[in-house]
Amino acid sequence: MNKASFIDHLEELRKRILYSIAVAGIFAVAGFFVAKPVLDFIIQRVNVGSAYFFSPTEAFTAQVKVALFLGIFAAFPFIIVQTWLFIGPGLTEKEQKVSMGYIISGILLFLIGVTFAYFILIPFGLRFLLSFGSENLKPIMNISGVLSFVLWCLLGCGIMFQLPLLVFTLIRLDIVRIATVTKHRAEAIVAILIICAVITPTADMFTLLIISVPLIILFELSILAARISLRSSRKP
Repeated sequence: MNKASFIDHLEELRKRILYSIAVAGIFAVAGFFVAKPVLDFIIQRVNVGSAYFFSPTEAFTAQVKVALFLGIFAAFPFIIVQTWLFIGPGLTEKEQKVSMGYIISGILLFLIGVTFAYFILIPFGLRFLLSFGSENLKPIMNISGVLSFVLWCLLGCGIMFQLPLLVFTLIRLDIVRIATVTKHRAEAIVAILIICAVITPTADMFTLLIISVPLIILFELSILAARISLRSSRKP
């Protein structure tokens, strides 16, 4: 009976994964038809003039990357729903309500991270990096490099902005105590800086500060929110 139940869970997981891949694939195919104007928009947005490709397949590959990004981004809510449909039936009614709040918060934080990257990190980061050029040192922007920078910034910030929610969840579930987190606050901040350095496409200090300062602020707010939540839950 246990073996059959385990196999049923695996089959359900396989089905949810296939659904998610299929929907992401459909959106990616649709995204390919708008990838070219989106790519032009990205180039205009980063304000680097023209971008160039140095091999016959590079422009096509760049459009495929944009299409895949659009497919994953558009399918993200559906993937979250599929995750919920797999996990939700095994939870109690109270756990379902709590976890739904976490899922919604995770989606909002992802969108906030992407928005932050689009409006702040990418333009200011590129402006800083390109400022090192001179009259005799001018950039020739390779489309693969530009696209990798932009997409990594968008995805990286979306992922990084999940860290405060993770901290809040660990504290709220009493897996990590607030006293432990506050005691090791300095180590946590160093860890955030290291993760930011790893996940961002550049290793310069300016870009690192742009993304790490908001995350540190969110980290502190997550501790405060967890503290308030724990106090509320302990009230009779």
